[in-house]
Amino acid sequence: MNVPSALVRFVDAVPATVKLVVRLMRDERVDRRHRIAAGLALAYVVLPIDLIPDRIRVLGKVDDAVLVIVALTRLVDAAGIDVVREHWDADAESLDTLLGLLAAAGSFVPKRLRVVTAMMGR
Repeated sequence: MNVPSALVRFVDAVPATVKLVVRLMRDERVDRRHRIAAGLALAYVVLPIDLIPDRIRVLGKVDDAVLVIVALTRLVDAAGIDVVREHWDADAESLDTLLGLLAAAGSFVPKRLRVVTAMMGR
């Protein structure tokens, strides 16, 4: 099976991504609202309570994915690229891959939801 190299780099960078999120959530330079929102998003994904139950095909998983994408994108944007690079443990190419995947995934998030979450972050 031919797996795209960007996906392989992303999977290889999962430990660095987890470390990045933890470090950004602890970094006082990142706006507190975004750190709290990221923590709540992660808690929502881990907890068994869902607005859309996971047993509902596709939609049950999509709400989790959208929430994580929006929260992680907002956290990274609030931190700024210099702070993100400071906390990144892997190579620069895998960070570029992560940022590219977040941007690509964010384009699938409905515009109305992006606007609402942007307004909440102000």
